[in-house]
Amino acid sequence: MKNPFLSRVADNEKSDYVTASCSVNRVRLAKLPLYGIEDDIEGLTVKEFFCTQLFIDEIKKNADILRIDLSGVNEKKLPKILAKRLDDEDENVANAAKNIVKKFGNRLGLLFLALKKGEPENRLAREDWTNEHWDYWSQISDIILVGGLASGRIGEILREQVNEIFSMANTTPYNIFLYDNSADVGVLGCATQISEKDGVNVVMDFGQTNIKRCFVTKSNGQIIDVKPLEPYPSQYMDWKMPSDEERLRQAQKLHKYLIRAIEDTYNEAKTHTGTEPNREIVISIASYTVDGVLNDERSGYSKLCSLGKNYAECLWWDLSGRLRKDVVVKLIHDGTAIALNFGDRKNTICLSLGSFFGVGFPETKLIWDFN
Repeated sequence: MKNPFLSRVADNEKSDYVTASCSVNRVRLAKLPLYGIEDDIEGLTVKEFFCTQLFIDEIKKNADILRIDLSGVNEKKLPKILAKRLDDEDENVANAAKNIVKKFGNRLGLLFLALKKGEPENRLAREDWTNEHWDYWSQISDIILVGGLASGRIGEILREQVNEIFSMANTTPYNIFLYDNSADVGVLGCATQISEKDGVNVVMDFGQTNIKRCFVTKSNGQIIDVKPLEPYPSQYMDWKMPSDEERLRQAQKLHKYLIRAIEDTYNEAKTHTGTEPNREIVISIASYTVDGVLNDERSGYSKLCSLGKNYAECLWWDLSGRLRKDVVVKLIHDGTAIALNFGDRKNTICLSLGSFFGVGFPETKLIWDFN
């Protein structure tokens, strides 16, 4: 069936974009598809019962039994610490760690089951979805899980719990696929959009938590090396501003920070390789993006719309001046960047478990038109 979450770019009839309606975070479980598991999440939206911060909060509440000293620890690293505790020699510690992951696995399973069944109460609670949107979720067969929370043992336990929920409901489950190093698939997806057959290109991933940086080397049309660099922490991510003036001020600060991150990456790539990077700069961004135009309502990057209608053009203008060359900026929705790795997959949705859920569709086609 036709994907109701995809539309065509107005000025480019061969290129798709993911609409903001694809968001899983705004699904509300008005009615649980199965009771007796996590009944207290009934009535909540997904972002209210499943996100990285809630995961972190649960770890902090159980820090003593997990033997985690919270003093001086960056809380963003707690999921990785928890993953190590899953195989702790102390059975009490290992069980406590597993119970946390199972709790969120149950929640994930209830979400997927609700999407699969599409019960009337939940359909009515999602006003921007029609029956076509719910039917699309019902007919897909595969879900690819990526991102920090989908990696390693945590991802495996999440999948086990999802399958158990479907078994209890006597419902055919989605086929859930996990991948090693899945936290980096967005960068790898961006790399597929480099048109140059040879040379070095800068590739970035603007997330809500971190800015991932790397450069990609190609030879005869093939990617031969992906060199990750130290990520930068995402800054100026507040998106609800008290006034338009403050929104603009924060947008200017964020833009300046992003320009510096790109310029630093460019210069580091030049130093590492001894080669001037190519003019294409490919960037994944945690925002719904239509041909360089960002969504102006959601995510910490939405404020960048204050700088101009087309943010890719803003980046092009400033970077071309600072790097002293006419660059090409390709700006890609982060979920779409992930899905670009799986372009041959049918009946498949990609979900990234980052700060919140990100969504991508392998069938998305990107055609770039630069004069």
